[in-house]
Amino acid sequence: MSMFMFLALIFACGSSQAPTEASTTKVKPETQAASPEQSGVDQAALAEVLKKADMADGTEDQVAQKCAGCALAMDGNAEHAIEVEGTTLHLCSSMCKTNFAKDTTGNLMKLMN
Repeated sequence: MSMFMFLALIFACGSSQAPTEASTTKVKPETQAASPEQSGVDQAALAEVLKKADMADGTEDQVAQKCAGCALAMDGNAEHAIEVEGTTLHLCSSMCKTNFAKDTTGNLMKLMN
């Protein structure tokens, strides 16, 4: 089963399509519209997971060089970046960026495990 998951990550996140233009998408976590109590997301936990993503490359600079969509296991690419709460997340491919952006907060909170 673990081999299947490994292959799924390789094929799902290793897209070799080159984008025509590099861009950073600014994303407001879904918690911006509601208070943490209403949304069920703890702002402190969100800040903690963003710091964890930032530190995955060994440098605290508000730029996560590892792909948050791949649980910080693969190198990200600045061409597929999303900005969340002042932290730039480099994702590995356009497909990973699209899937991650569908539920940014939910996907970030999965990194806490």
